[in-house]
Amino acid sequence: MSYRHKKWIVRALHLLTFPFSLISLVAYRRWGSEAPFQFSARLLSLVPGYLGRYLRCSFYVVTLPACAHDLAVDFCSWFAHPTARVGRGVVIASFSIIGTATLADEVLVASRVSVLSGKQQHPRGGDGGRGGQPRYQRVTVGKGSWLGEGCVVMADVGARCVVSAGSVVTRPMPDHASAVGNPARFMRLSEEAA
Repeated sequence: MSYRHKKWIVRALHLLTFPFSLISLVAYRRWGSEAPFQFSARLLSLVPGYLGRYLRCSFYVVTLPACAHDLAVDFCSWFAHPTARVGRGVVIASFSIIGTATLADEVLVASRVSVLSGKQQHPRGGDGGRGGQPRYQRVTVGKGSWLGEGCVVMADVGARCVVSAGSVVTRPMPDHASAVGNPARFMRLSEEAA
């Protein structure tokens, strides 16, 4: 289906997602509360099939600062914060959670992937317990990159990269690289492989 056709379907579904979108937008912009956004994102993640994909896309097109109309978010996947940005041709498989992130064009996210909001989002208090407000750092995944099954991304990923299944990216990754292991080690990809 063409981008233009998907765009019209998503716009038509705005009627169904409008109550969720409106409450989420008002709460975040007026009071800084992410709770309605998170509730709506999780609720809509439970709708299966293509209807669910289009409903989620419709919701995110309205509530995220930048989101293409061809976003595909599968069952039980959601964005944790209304500050994420999404390019064209992005596909997110089931059971993945995306934090404060920018997903560039053509990013593929496999199942059970976590893109965190940086490495230090939960500050510690003087007694070793939780302390203070969370600090969210934007993580960017470059154009055409692929995040493999069950990986965790805490730092920027360059363009045309492959993060292997189960890898944990803890430091910025250069363009045209492959990440393997926990913590991830980077290997250069040839131009043909990328």
